[in-house]
Amino acid sequence: MEITAEPVRLTEEQRRRIEASRLAALERLKRSAAAAGTTTESFRLAKCPRIAHPLPPRPCPPPQTLPPPAPPTGFRAVLELCSPDEFQVTVGRAEGKAFPGEADCLRAVEDCVASAVPFSTTQSQSGHISSVFKLVHYELVLQCLKKLTGVVVQDIPYRTRRAVQNAGTNCASDKEVDELLMKLPRRLRDALLPFQLEGVKFGLRRQGRCLIADEMGLGKTLQAIAIACCFKDEGPLLIVCPAVLRYTWAEELERWDPSFLPKDIHLGTDSEFHYLLMQSFIIEELILLMANLVL
Repeated sequence: MEITAEPVRLTEEQRRRIEASRLAALERLKRSAAAAGTTTESFRLAKCPRIAHPLPPRPCPPPQTLPPPAPPTGFRAVLELCSPDEFQVTVGRAEGKAFPGEADCLRAVEDCVASAVPFSTTQSQSGHISSVFKLVHYELVLQCLKKLTGVVVQDIPYRTRRAVQNAGTNCASDKEVDELLMKLPRRLRDALLPFQLEGVKFGLRRQGRCLIADEMGLGKTLQAIAIACCFKDEGPLLIVCPAVLRYTWAEELERWDPSFLPKDIHLGTDSEFHYLLMQSFIIEELILLMANLVL
């Protein structure tokens, strides 16, 4: 059995009652709103506020990056020996400083020392200009340069200056050099080539304090032995060389100077070398001298 729902039909009397109830409710709502000092519209807004959509966030402006500060102006002043009694000052770039130019830097150096010491100007083959001073005025020039603002001074090591200053002192005369050469065995003296003989004389003039820097195969060993033979009566001779060359040096000494006997040549090892260092003050002096020359 099927049941069909039919829509409810209101009578005219029911409609009038419903409309009257609605109008009465509206009237009560108006009276309550008037008593509260608001309107129906404001009541409706208060009860049902409109939700506004949030605005999108404004993009933040990119942070302003300030340009890096300009580096301070400055330069490097390099002091170099150019002769036994003179030194020169050259200028160049210094790390972390703006280089004003070679001409401006040299002008600053010359203005700084012009009233203190005399100087001259020279130009190298590469075109760089430098100021030349006498070595006796070194300390005064150094003090003036250190007073300049923004200048990095690269000075000459004290030991280097001391060695150069002493190079011209205590030099043997030509007569004394000839007398020392006469101490050489005739065979060794005759074996020296002209350029080797000049090298030996150069070392003898400086009491054996020299550096032989010839190319390989030009007889540096022969020249060193010749110079050593001239001073063999003044004390022991210390030869420092790689271990594989110990016997070579011993054979060369016996070959060119027969007065060196096998018992006179001691081939030491590292441990024996340290023993001699502890036992012999002369050996210690030689080692300290060699260390100073290397440094």
